[in-house]
Amino acid sequence: MKLGIREILLFTLILGVLGGSYFFGFRRTTAERERKLAEIGRKEQHLANLRQVTSGIDDLNNKINEFERAIAFFESKLPQEKEVDQILKEVWQLAEANSLQTKTIKTMRSEKAANYSEQPIQLSLSGDFNGFYAFLLQLEKLPRITRIGQMNLQKINGHDGEMQAQLTVSIFFEPDGQSAQ
Repeated sequence: MKLGIREILLFTLILGVLGGSYFFGFRRTTAERERKLAEIGRKEQHLANLRQVTSGIDDLNNKINEFERAIAFFESKLPQEKEVDQILKEVWQLAEANSLQTKTIKTMRSEKAANYSEQPIQLSLSGDFNGFYAFLLQLEKLPRITRIGQMNLQKINGHDGEMQAQLTVSIFFEPDGQSAQ
């Protein structure tokens, strides 16, 4: 086989077509393919981030429902404003049932919040410490929300087990015009 001008020219033409197809065809499609693969990678990362962010939504909905049930429970514990006197009477009766002498009862200015009001009451009691302790336990078991904000206990000298207490009991209630949900 003899290589002549025609064969070399044909071989050069074939190499030129091959080089042109690489330059104009394969290189462009390879660059386009790499660009699309990079875009797919970014979108997959975006989707993974979105999945991670939204994974806690069900848990968040459960927490919201749990808090709504807790709010409903505490609102059911709030008496109406007109029932505060009755609760005050219950506290007084608890003190008498535990052999405590009520020296003074003084209602202070009520404090209003968004869905409830707080009525602080200053009590001055005296008697046996065991009776006072039983009074506190029974006060804690009342079906309504109460809180002891301040307490000052003093032993009465010369009397074994006798004490005098000044305490501030807060009664929480629902202001008139609202109803428990």
